[in-house]
Amino acid sequence: MMKTKSLVLASVVATTLSIPAMAADNFVGAAYGNQQNDYDFGSGYSKDVNDPTYQLRAGTYINNEARLYLTYSFNDDEFAKQQMGLVSYDFLIPVTSDQKLNWFVGATAGMNHISPDASSLDSANRFVWGGQTGLQYKINPKLSTEVGYRYLKQDYSKSIVSLDNSQQVYLGVDYRF
Repeated sequence: MMKTKSLVLASVVATTLSIPAMAADNFVGAAYGNQQNDYDFGSGYSKDVNDPTYQLRAGTYINNEARLYLTYSFNDDEFAKQQMGLVSYDFLIPVTSDQKLNWFVGATAGMNHISPDASSLDSANRFVWGGQTGLQYKINPKLSTEVGYRYLKQDYSKSIVSLDNSQQVYLGVDYRF
């Protein structure tokens, strides 16, 4: 199963890296927000942990209605550090006729490297997947900002600790070139 997930992820990344050669509107950006991790410690005890998330991303606008991008995300909470490499595809739906304000909705898949703070738990790479939605506002032709929400399903489980999902709320800024 993990081999299949790795193969699918590698195919998506290869496709993502080839698209900028065809597209004219590339972008780079950064985002800051909050990440909530839903931990389960067995015996009916669970805890939601909220801490900052930092993100860097780069991608391309395929056309006015779609974008494809890679995101590096970092989160450090009281139980573990997480570093994610994500591939995302969003549909852009105009809210205003001039397309300055767009609603976006899309899918995400990638890998998450979890490094637990407890020395008895090993670090692990896990497949994550989910989706995102939000609003994007074009300040000018080169600069845009967005507020977004991303849900990520996780499958981390070691000993008595498991991480079922992570949710991110973020504010981002992108520069087109």
